[in-house]
Amino acid sequence: MKNIAKFFLFSFSFYLLGHILWILSVVDEGVFFNADIEFFLISTPFGLFAIFGLIASVRLYNKKK
Repeated sequence: MKNIAKFFLFSFSFYLLGHILWILSVVDEGVFFNADIEFFLISTPFGLFAIFGLIASVRLYNKKK
């Protein structure tokens, strides 16, 4: 169960990081140097959130099964 909790913790920490970067990009237009870098930096944490969340959910489901 600790392993599953770590995956959920990683998942939600990447979600928080993605939201912080997104808020920075909305509030201050000059934080990121160009739009491509901004898109990559904001999308990556949300993608990792989805991957770790999926892994944790599948492992939790298989453990309860």
